[in-house]
Amino acid sequence: MTLQFGNPWKHSIRYAVLGLALVATVGALAACAPAGAASTPQPGSAAVAQPAYADRRILWIDSYHAEYDWSKEVEEGLRSVLDGTGAELKIVRMDTKRNPSDEYGKQAAVSAKAEIDAFQPDVIIASDDPAQKYLIVPYVKDTDAPVVFCCVNWDASGYGYPASNVTGMLEIDLVPQMVELLKPHAKGDRIGYISGDNLTDQKVVKIYNERFFDGQMEAILVKTFDEFKSAYVKMQDEVDILYFGNNAGIEGWDDAQAEDFVTQNARIPSGSRSSWMAPFVLVTVAKLGQEQGEWSAQAALRILDGTPVSDIAVTENKQGKLFLNLKIAEQLGVAFAPSMLRNAEIYGVEAANQ
Repeated sequence: MTLQFGNPWKHSIRYAVLGLALVATVGALAACAPAGAASTPQPGSAAVAQPAYADRRILWIDSYHAEYDWSKEVEEGLRSVLDGTGAELKIVRMDTKRNPSDEYGKQAAVSAKAEIDAFQPDVIIASDDPAQKYLIVPYVKDTDAPVVFCCVNWDASGYGYPASNVTGMLEIDLVPQMVELLKPHAKGDRIGYISGDNLTDQKVVKIYNERFFDGQMEAILVKTFDEFKSAYVKMQDEVDILYFGNNAGIEGWDDAQAEDFVTQNARIPSGSRSSWMAPFVLVTVAKLGQEQGEWSAQAALRILDGTPVSDIAVTENKQGKLFLNLKIAEQLGVAFAPSMLRNAEIYGVEAANQ
């Protein structure tokens, strides 16, 4: 069932804002668990003759790189399901976050396609938009190769998904929830957006403006750390709430320098959608890459059990986690409610206590 955000604060606070998994998610994962996985003996058991999925191959096409925090989260989710099943997991990294050009993406897809041909996977898992745009759509869609996508931002219809051999999980940002948390600390309702200039954020800006902000969100996508600093200072005077999408791919980015810079220059409340952005914004309502990886791995095992791809419906993420930054809160004079502090992961406790 598709999660609706029409009245997000009323229906989502228990899980999306307070960081608790939607109870229905647990049941959904249990319902989609492959038959073989339920009966797979634990590694080391005397009864183990052969893992349930021995000699089966799963290829994960990661749009990004191994050091990227989101890729780490997705991989953690994949391995939490696949480890011990006997299925061989091979990983191909396209590295498009650090190399966002269209020319590079096309060449990375050619290399990834060669890996597919050599490995001959039983199921392909493809994460994030670049893998769909450059690889799956031109080379794999509507073939006999089963594909499970994940981390596709908001809408996959532009790729022609779902397709005869493609299903997956969309990546939905908890935007209304974050804005509701920031509004009490803002002087107005003007929204600004800063992020690295890449395929994902170009898509996100368009969708945010269409779905949430009636085209009124001011957006600046930057390529360098110096451009980010200029844009950040500019936004302090031009908007009332700042959404900082992602620092990945910003040339010259330095975490320590960036943290000092935003803490010293923050005059308006800010938020983000990713856990690793917590040091740079007041409030983070983070999606979980682990959820994307877990669901994709479960779907892949269902396909290995014989479930047709067309029987697995496209879905959306339903889990979130709240982070609060006390260093920036102190700079802004913000005091969080005790109920929020109890249900959040806190950043900057030491500095706030000095």
